[in-house]
This record gives sequence, C-alpha cells and structure tokens, in this order.
Amino acid sequence: MTYGLLLVGSGLMAMTLVQADTPYWVLGILFAIMGHGMGSTMAPMTAAVMNAVGRERAGLGSATTNTSREVGGVLGIALLGTILFSELSSAISPLLAETSLSASQQRAVVEIARHGVPGTEQLAPLGLSATQGFEVIGAFREAYMSGFHIAVAVAASILLAAAFVAYRYIPGRKALQAAAEAPIGTEPVAAH
Repeated sequence: MTYGLLLVGSGLMAMTLVQADTPYWVLGILFAIMGHGMGSTMAPMTAAVMNAVGRERAGLGSATTNTSREVGGVLGIALLGTILFSELSSAISPLLAETSLSASQQRAVVEIARHGVPGTEQLAPLGLSATQGFEVIGAFREAYMSGFHIAVAVAASILLAAAFVAYRYIPGRKALQAAAEAPIGTEPVAAH
C-alpha cells in the first residue's frame, strides 16, 4: 500500500509542473505511474480491511470499504474542484487587467470563468475582437493552470500523508503471519 500511495502522490506532485502545452506523452507516463500506484494500493487496502474485521464480519468490512471509496471520491472531487475554481476566479482578474478588455468586459469574463471554460457562445455577446478573444483564452489557461497546480499539490500532499500512515500504522505481512501462527489466546508481537 505504501509503495502505491507513494507512486500516486509523486505522480500528482509531478503534475504541478505540467503546463497547457505539455506533450501528451509526458502526461501518458505520469498517468501510467499513477495508475500503477492505484492498482498497487487497492488490493492490499482491501486485504488489510478484510483481515482487520475477520471472517464473521466480511460483508460489513467489504461494504464499509466500498462506501468509503465512493464517499472519498465524491468529497475529493468536490474539494479539489473547489480549490481549482477558487484559485481560477482569483487569478484571472489580474491577468485580464493586462489585456485590452474594458472593465465591464473583464467583469463579464470573470463571471463566466466562475462557471467553467469560456466558450464562443459565452464570449460572443461581449463583442470581443479576435485579439481580445485570444487574450481571454490565454488568461483563462494561465489562471486554470494555477488552480490546477494548487489542487494537485493538495491531492499529492494528502496521498503522501496517507502513505506515511499506511507505513506506520497498518500491519505488514510479517505481523499478519505472526498473528495467524500465534496460539489462540496469546497476543503476538507486532512486526513492521
């Protein structure tokens, strides 16, 4: 589990260096590393939970594990999305101030950016010239990447902390083997 969490956390930390023009092959390598890390984490995590609850409560352990994964995914997406769009909203205003947009156009673009990627249908009513359109897209990309970098840094930090917790507090293979081999009624010595 520790190995997998370290891989995913490191992959996410490397994503803080990604830019809008980063080649796809670089992203592919990072995604492969993170995918391998997740694959290396899930099976041992499930085994650790199932070993902790015992056979008589296997259904409860399995349900709890699956529920925690689902809830964790939803909360993680909500947290990281909030971080990304909060930073995007605050970073885009100074970037738009450097463009040739009027103050009212800048406010309109900031409002559009709070709800996602500005497309042609949202920008068309603002009466932007082609140059101003490119300025808006450039500002949006820069602000988006700023929020993205903060969000993946937070996610990486959480996963690296989880790797430490897994290493420190989840019994390893030796401890589980010692517990299985110990006579009934005795307490095995924990091994890390």
